[in-house]
Parts: sequence; C-alpha cells; structure tokens
Amino acid sequence: MKRASQGFSLKRLLVRLVISLILGIAILYGLLVWWCASELAEPARRPVQTGALPYLDGTAKAGFRVETFTSSGGMPYAVCTPEKNQVLSKRAAAIREQLVERGIKPLPSGEIIGTLVILHGRGGIKEDYFPVAERFCAAGFRCVIPDLPGHGANQGRYATYGVLEAEMVLRCYQEAASKYNFSEQPCAILGQSMGGSVAIHTAALDGSPFSSMIVISSFDRLETVVREKTDGLLGSVLGAAVRRPADAVFGWKTGVKVSAIRPMDKATKIRIPTMIVHGDSDGFVPTASGRVLFESFPEGIEKEWIPVPTANHNNVLITDFPLYATMAEWFFNHIEE
Repeated sequence: MKRASQGFSLKRLLVRLVISLILGIAILYGLLVWWCASELAEPARRPVQTGALPYLDGTAKAGFRVETFTSSGGMPYAVCTPEKNQVLSKRAAAIREQLVERGIKPLPSGEIIGTLVILHGRGGIKEDYFPVAERFCAAGFRCVIPDLPGHGANQGRYATYGVLEAEMVLRCYQEAASKYNFSEQPCAILGQSMGGSVAIHTAALDGSPFSSMIVISSFDRLETVVREKTDGLLGSVLGAAVRRPADAVFGWKTGVKVSAIRPMDKATKIRIPTMIVHGDSDGFVPTASGRVLFESFPEGIEKEWIPVPTANHNNVLITDFPLYATMAEWFFNHIEE
C-alpha cells in the first residue's frame, strides 16, 4: 500500500512537472511573439545625441539654420534652411566640389533650388539627419525632416511603415510650407529603410507634389525582412511559428497587419523618377529585397539602381562612395520636372 502511494505521488509530481514545463514554454513563446511584434511597432526611442546639439543651438557653423515645430497632426519636424556662409564645413565643401566635377554648378551659398523631405529609418529621429541636411543644404536644398510616429518626439505610439503615416507626412509638409512661407514646389522626397517605405506610400498619394524620389536600403515587403530576421534568430521552423501570431499582435496594436505593408505594391503607382540605393553588403534588408522593390517601379518611369560598395544597412550613408553627390545630381536633374 505504501509503495502504491509512493508511485501515485511520483506520477502526480511528473504530471505537475510536465504541466509546468508546458506552461513555461507557452509563456516564453508568448513573450517571444509579443517582443517581436513590439519591436516592429514600438522600437525603443532614443534621445537626441550630443552631436546634434550644435546644429540646434546654431554653433555648428553648418551653413543652415534649424527651426522646429509640430504640425496640427502632432508630427514634430525640423526645417533646415540654407544660409550664406563664407566658410564652408568639410561636408558642405566636399559635396559642392563633387558636383562641380560632375559639371553641375551649385547655387551661391544660401540660395535655394527646392525643398527635400527626408524620412528617417526605424529607431531613428530627425536630429540624426542633420549631417545629411548639411550636405543637401550646401547643394541648395531646404530640408524638412519629421519625427515619424513611434519615434523621437512624436507622441504617436506605433509605426506602420507608411500605411498610416503617408497622409501625415504630406500634411506636415504642406503646413511647413505655409508656416515658413516657402512654395510647396519644386520638391522631392528621400527615405531610408522604414523611411523609404513611408516615402513610397507618400509619393503614391493622389496630389503628391514631389517631382522625384530616392529610396535608401528599403524593402519590397516588411514580411521579407521579418522572415529573414526570425529565421536567422530562431531557425525556419520556430521562426515561422512566431511570425503569424506576431503579425496578429502587430495588427492588434497598430490596426495594420505586417502582411499589408508592401511598398512594392505602392511602387507600381509611382510616376516620378526614382533612384533606389542599397548597400551591397546589407545584412538587414537583403539586396534581393531591394532589387524586387526596384523592379516593382513601372518600366515607363526613369529609375536607377545604385549599389554602394561594401556598405551595410547602417553605414550606407557614411562610406567613401560619393553617394551624396550622386543623390544631389539626381535631384538637380529632376527637381523642376
């Protein structure tokens, strides 16, 4: 009788251990799904880096002034306006020299040929792009740089990679033009990674004012990037098991499914000259994904694929490749079309 009781207790202990193990796995699985969806929808916000402060307080001597405001839709943005500057910064001088080498005579310092809307990537903030604006302002472009929802000072909680942001970006730009008293046209749009998807969605809107576009290190479908990351981190079987519920959680959070974020579909509606830039060593957004996006733009428009040698996803804008002059030349050639 005692031995039977011990056997029963042992069996009950094993059952409890199995149930605890199953519950533990389920909890870990749920946390993994939640983390994946949250990383996509709510990336960690970064504070303004100390390197951006001289641009904000005017001590950077970068050849442009920065004014910040928040649109009626709650989108904070910076307007970077070229100013006359007798002593050019190293960045400003370099792009002007490179343009001259390409047969393009830059405008006198402080003069403006048009406006450029710049859209940051996932996890970025508008202040990160002040060095980018420094180059384009030196080439004669005013730059409007918003904080997208889920990023920086934007109180919007979630990122939807252009599906819900496009109308906000366009309205923000229109309000910036009105507040700072500049014409909406001529203008162009540039976006990096997530910002590239937002740029495509914005340029595809009816009545979009942009005459040309550059998309940097972006993707054909968000699913492509998510599959690449989850399979690499978890393996193909567990990765597939995580993706579908993560898509559902992302949809519950944002109102948009990951599977619905397909800039390649919006690309088919684009009718303006478009350049696609991609690092040929990009391990985050595969080059193949960028190529599919490039091929999605209509054959009837002027489009160009620019591979950046040895560049990965994070350093594509800071290699020795003369990318800024290449992009500025593209905008010069199409800004008034």
